[in-house]
Amino acid sequence: MTVGMTVDRTDSNRGDSGGAVPSRRPRRRFGLLFASIVLVGLGMSFLSASVFAPDLVDKVTGDVKVSVLKQFHQIFAPDELPSIRLGGEGGMVELDHCDGTFTEMVSYRIDDVLPLFAAHNNCGGDVILGWDLGQRVMVEGSDVVYEVVEERHTPKWSNVEALVGMTGEFMVQTCFYGENRMRFLSLAPVGPAGSVD
Repeated sequence: MTVGMTVDRTDSNRGDSGGAVPSRRPRRRFGLLFASIVLVGLGMSFLSASVFAPDLVDKVTGDVKVSVLKQFHQIFAPDELPSIRLGGEGGMVELDHCDGTFTEMVSYRIDDVLPLFAAHNNCGGDVILGWDLGQRVMVEGSDVVYEVVEERHTPKWSNVEALVGMTGEFMVQTCFYGENRMRFLSLAPVGPAGSVD
C-alpha cells in the first residue's frame, strides 16, 4: 500500500509562508525614523536656542570647547607647558586680524598698568580661559617660563584704570564666551625653561 504525502517546502522561518513570522524590517524602519525625529528635534532646539538665547549658547559651547582643549592637553601633552604667541602692537584692527597671536594693545599703555596683550576668544585667546593661578606657561620664541600670578575680571569696554597695580611682567586678555566679561591674567617670569619644575 502506498501512501501519498505532500511536503510543504516553504521556509516558515523566512516569513514566506503567508506571514507566519513577522518581518523585522518595520522595526528597523521605526528605529531609524525615531532616531531621525530625535536628531531633527535636537537640531531645532539648538537652532531655537541660538536665535532666542545666543549668549547662553555661546557660553555653553565656549565652556565645552575650553574644557575639551584643557583635557586634550593634559592627556596628550602632560609634560608640555601650554604656550602663547605674542604679536606686534596695535589696536582693534590688528586684534581683528585673528592671526593666532596676542596683540599688544597700545590703548592700554598708561602708568602703573602692565603691557597688555589681547586676543579674541574665538581666535586662540580662549587658551587662557583654561588657566588657573599658578599655571606655568611658555611664550613662543622665548626660553623663559612664566607663571600666572594675578587675575582680574572687568566688564567689556571698562576703563584701563581697573587694571592699575597688577603685578608681573605683562598681561594677557580675552573675553569670556557669552558674557559681558573680560579676563586679565598677569604673568611673571619664574626662570629659564628646563630649570623650572
